[in-house]
Amino acid sequence: MDLEALPFVNWIFWAALTSGSLLVVGGTELVGGTTRGYRLFMAALLAVCAAVLLLSELNLSPGTVADSTAGVRRGMVWGLAALTAAYLVASIARLPRSGLAIAGGSAGIFALAALASAGGTLSAPLFAAQLILVAVALGAVTAAMLLGHWYLVTPKLSPAPLRRMMWLLLAALALQALLFVVAVTAISNGPLGGPIGWLTWLRLVAGILLPIGITVLALLASRAASLQASTGLLYIGLALIMAGSIAGASLAYLTGVPV
Repeated sequence: MDLEALPFVNWIFWAALTSGSLLVVGGTELVGGTTRGYRLFMAALLAVCAAVLLLSELNLSPGTVADSTAGVRRGMVWGLAALTAAYLVASIARLPRSGLAIAGGSAGIFALAALASAGGTLSAPLFAAQLILVAVALGAVTAAMLLGHWYLVTPKLSPAPLRRMMWLLLAALALQALLFVVAVTAISNGPLGGPIGWLTWLRLVAGILLPIGITVLALLASRAASLQASTGLLYIGLALIMAGSIAGASLAYLTGVPV
């Protein structure tokens, strides 16, 4: 992987985390079932994440792998940052806000797709699909893990929002596994080998398959009266999915195969 691609791995992480979380939180607000405290906390946290993403975008150097779509990508990042700030203000003021979160998350998804279309891998469409699924998985596991803490102080809160987030996480991970198979069979003409081949398989096992198992266990544990077990499992899932997203982006630029 060229050193010029390294800042984009960092950019991908923050873009995926912010946009995916905005979509999940915005969608959850539409359906209902969470507390005002949780919604305010998520709005403030995502404003910080959006600021980090914007700083990452502004510090990307010219003459890099993604120059061809830099204008579109940067415009989407500015839009995400503005909408996230508006979402925070609307949350504090108790104004309609779910649409702001969904619009901000959509801007982030377009930014990720713009980055993928700029090249750097052997399949831009497959890379874009992987990045979108990474965003959904990161957003779902982050929102779910943090929501789990609210059940400690609000025991009568319905577990339905948490379960919806976990089902969404499970679907995103399953689709990632499917795209991994497509990538290593159709794009790379067989399983990746060589000195970094084991890293690719580690990305599959630790970044996708283990989180699938952990999410299933968390769903089963959510049937209990206390959701502490589900929250603890989601902590582990969050760590693995974060590591997997960084490893996947790095391997995509290193090998050209979007895994």
